[in-house]
Amino acid sequence: MKRLLALALLLTSCGTGFSPSAHDSLKQIADDYWRHELDENVALQIKFGIPTRHLPDVSYAHAQREAEFARSIVQRLDRIDATKLSEDDRLTLEILRWENQLTIDGLPYFWYRFQVTPYSFRNLGIQQVFTMQRLTDADRTRLMNELPQVVDQMLEVIRQQRERGIVLPKAEVPIVKQTIGRAIPGNPSLQRLADSISETNAPEAIGLAQYPGGDAAYRYFVRARTTVDMTPQQIHDLGLREVERINREMQRVRSDVGFENKTEFHQFLKSDPRFFAKTPEEVGDRLTRYLHKIEPHVPELFSRAPKARYDVQRLDPALEGGITFGYYQQPTATDPIGHYYYNGSRLNERNLLFAPALIAHELIPGHHFQIARQEENENLPPFRRENFDTAYVEGWGEYAASLGSGMRLYDDVYDRYGRLMMDMMLSVRLVVDTGMNALGWSRDRAADFMRENTLLSETEISTETLRYAVDMPAQALAYKIGSLKMLELRSKAQQQLGAGFDIRQFHEWIIGSGSMPLPILEEHVAAEMKH
Repeated sequence: MKRLLALALLLTSCGTGFSPSAHDSLKQIADDYWRHELDENVALQIKFGIPTRHLPDVSYAHAQREAEFARSIVQRLDRIDATKLSEDDRLTLEILRWENQLTIDGLPYFWYRFQVTPYSFRNLGIQQVFTMQRLTDADRTRLMNELPQVVDQMLEVIRQQRERGIVLPKAEVPIVKQTIGRAIPGNPSLQRLADSISETNAPEAIGLAQYPGGDAAYRYFVRARTTVDMTPQQIHDLGLREVERINREMQRVRSDVGFENKTEFHQFLKSDPRFFAKTPEEVGDRLTRYLHKIEPHVPELFSRAPKARYDVQRLDPALEGGITFGYYQQPTATDPIGHYYYNGSRLNERNLLFAPALIAHELIPGHHFQIARQEENENLPPFRRENFDTAYVEGWGEYAASLGSGMRLYDDVYDRYGRLMMDMMLSVRLVVDTGMNALGWSRDRAADFMRENTLLSETEISTETLRYAVDMPAQALAYKIGSLKMLELRSKAQQQLGAGFDIRQFHEWIIGSGSMPLPILEEHVAAEMKH
């Protein structure tokens, strides 16, 4: 009987070309990688309700150990014959290889990341350990006792960055001090960190190109964030072309409402009360109203929807000074609802013209739809359920916003203009991010370009320029690059399949297997179309 079973397995593997041994080897590597991620990633521990044993190690020595572990994973993957794998296993192998190779390649650029800036500091998970995780008194005390060591590590990173000529720009210093000081109010260790951040010898200039080796660091961040091989100049030129195209479309809309002068129309949009909320609660109400407008159209575009519920809530006011708009928080073990946290401060400066496109991007059919679907997909290896490539995730969010036209979300002329303005803002990012980090643009030049082409307030322009050039260089490029790739893949599928094209099937090809780098996604869609 055992011989017959073995023969059956052999015949099956020969008939399909798949090898059980290759599958098993890959599964073991994926499981080892996942266990490592759970041990190291505080955000994952919080999400799954796993007690945090230690606060994150932010030292360069730890980054070296991470690179060595990644190298061992890649070496093990190299020994697997990919031709013996199923399509889903092939995706697992390629995604594992990509993520670990990025860790290896990124080690030389460790010093070009500022750990103390608002988005970067939040991503460390230190504040969340004490605010989002249910801790016993003993665990809270133990972890609080580790905080001085983490601060010492961060101070050592700052010292070595200074030795390398990499110094936090002067304009970012007040925001950093405020962010850290408010993370755990009254904590002496974090206050010591905040007090150490000084404008003394801080450069007036911003952008990675000002630092020794900054050009190479930026090129790495571009590849890591966009997952494509485009030079900063190519991305900059793409942004300029998109800005020109969208300006032409916006001119047609302005003509439809009787405004030929762009400056006059934008002044109207910036001053008319209908485009602003009077209270933070009203912001949430408007966003929720657009959600309800989207919901009836979901079955027309998708064959499956996530199980997790969603809502909108106000961002913690302590964070609103350093975060321009808001962010999506996926469901966790302690909070099974996906939330979009919106910025409820300075309402007179926050134009709600973007609201329909924003909520389509952030919740449904955007981030919540894609991320919750991915996390609920038990057919994916655990690491793939929690792997999020910026270009894929943000690309899907922007692609989802583009679907609003088919859902009649932009039937109102002002909502349509708001959609164009959001598309414009993401296109402007391609220009100013590359401009400030690679092409010698000053912050003032970037701000002027944003004033000319967006409706962002001075407060928003101030935080956005610092986000691009200091906090997360190249991250803002991912939105437009990712969405353009998905639109390109849809166009190819429509041309190739003709009358057989099914938009619901196409969307399943894009989000049904979870996040992946864009080149791997392109290969995956091509493979699906052959079946």
